[in-house]
Amino acid sequence: MTRLTEDLLMLARTDRVSNQNRDTLNLTLILENLIQLYKPQAEVKQINLTSQLIGNLQLIGDSVQLTRLFTNLVENALYYTPSGGVVEIKISRVGSQLYVNVQDTGVGIAPEHIDKVFERFWRADQSRSYWSGGSGLGLAIAQAIAQNHSGLISVTSQLGIGSCFTVRLPTS
Repeated sequence: MTRLTEDLLMLARTDRVSNQNRDTLNLTLILENLIQLYKPQAEVKQINLTSQLIGNLQLIGDSVQLTRLFTNLVENALYYTPSGGVVEIKISRVGSQLYVNVQDTGVGIAPEHIDKVFERFWRADQSRSYWSGGSGLGLAIAQAIAQNHSGLISVTSQLGIGSCFTVRLPTS
């Protein structure tokens, strides 16, 4: 209940006011820290958590919010990827844009559900929503944070093959 309340408050704040806590951040360091944090969880589930990161990519933003955005994506990828699968985090830079892909070999998302994944409280598998602890707000929060940083988040997916969430953010 506490997590749900915190998630709703975060969404309400991002709806109402733009973020004022902006600093120059090293996105590579944020992602490296998340990989180290989730590596043990991936190993327990026998998932290969890999990365292709470019050093010292700078942007202006809120480190707490950006950490939350990528935490939501990594947690989802690990949750929906079965044992023996792969979750890969890749960064690339094209001009003044940074692209972060969180790609998995998980269960995937049906084509008819792709346009709904960023909706609040929506979950692809309604039967698991109660016991899994998820509220259906993680991707809505990720989208709000990306937009709050003048960015964009998108998804491509195939059932039984996996999903790739791409976050595009402007460099500093």
